[in-house]
Amino acid sequence: MKRVFQWGKKIPPQRKDPPVPVVEHLKRVDVFKDLTQDEVEALFHSMVVRECKPGTVFFMPEDSTERLFILKTGRVDLYRLTPNGKRLVTRCIEPGTVFGEMGLLGQSMQNCFAEATENSLVCIATKDDVLQLLKERPAVALRLMETLGNRLRLLEQRLEQTAFSPVKVRLASFIIANTDPVTGAVAGYTHEEIGDIIGTLRQTVTETLSELQSQRLIEVKHKRIQVADRRGLEQVVSDHGVSD
Repeated sequence: MKRVFQWGKKIPPQRKDPPVPVVEHLKRVDVFKDLTQDEVEALFHSMVVRECKPGTVFFMPEDSTERLFILKTGRVDLYRLTPNGKRLVTRCIEPGTVFGEMGLLGQSMQNCFAEATENSLVCIATKDDVLQLLKERPAVALRLMETLGNRLRLLEQRLEQTAFSPVKVRLASFIIANTDPVTGAVAGYTHEEIGDIIGTLRQTVTETLSELQSQRLIEVKHKRIQVADRRGLEQVVSDHGVSD
């Protein structure tokens, strides 16, 4: 059963280590990296930090409050529900990402759910926090606009892939985009989660992974896809005119 997060209630910390100050969380986010510690403290002195357990839903389609979220640690999925109840993941949020519902930034999660899929630490800023930031630091406003533009481009690419590309191509593109450069693997995703992201059924993901493995492009393990031939995967994608 999903937990619906109440922002007015604190979730007790899961560890005894002293918490990292909010300022340090924010300075690791790209759009705020040029700010001094004093500037971040002044702009976001009222920011709330919460810990979310896996399965915690902290934003729902009916939420109307404008909030900007910053994921410090963990992972969050943004998804929509189809009329028949199938979950369609629109974005997988990684640490250091800014997201949320805020009209003044053109940032929308309309009709979306936000759910923690791992133990996550989430910072939250109000509309007033962001307005003050944009007024006092125009350079940050420009970086936010650039970030939003990049996200729109990626969303358009995903829509194009879903509409025109076979499952094999979408899956190869997903693997390329999510491969850890150190381990050479995609880890932490179930076949059902991958299906939600690329717009297909879990069984189809399993069958297509087996096909890619038989071609010696990947090795499939439990919640882990080890890339054996990246150039081969890139060739699968390029053959259909889809960039990674």
